[in-house]
Amino acid sequence: MTAAQPTPEAQFSALLSRFPSGIVALVNQSLPKLRRALPGTYELVYDYSESLVVSYSMSGRGYEATVAVAIFPTLVRLYFDKSVPDPKGLLEGDGSKVRSVILESASELDHGDIKALLEAAIEHSGVTFPRTGATRMVIKSSKKRAAKKSRRD
Repeated sequence: MTAAQPTPEAQFSALLSRFPSGIVALVNQSLPKLRRALPGTYELVYDYSESLVVSYSMSGRGYEATVAVAIFPTLVRLYFDKSVPDPKGLLEGDGSKVRSVILESASELDHGDIKALLEAAIEHSGVTFPRTGATRMVIKSSKKRAAKKSRRD
């Protein structure tokens, strides 16, 4: 008898366990808030050697994400499309596609400037999110990690 494949949530939990407990707590408090803000989306998890990235996309394609969360050992960043309005100048970076802000606490997603950025990203996306709907987590393999693994084989 073969063992059952772990659920995407169990796989994500295992991937997340390599990070410090404070980062894990921040992620575990933040992702449910993003799921509520972005109902019916795909929650696409990409595993890179030094980080995890969780993209929220209606299409199932990470590059079409409304927002993304990058999880690093020392911080969590919330990424937005570069063209999302940022009247307070909070977004950092000069990337050609995305800019980001450091997420200090999950409560920032409920009020204040980061909530305003999230609402602007939702409006800017042009997507009509359903009032309710389960977020579907999908674990994606990273091209970098897959390439490294194939070189080792």
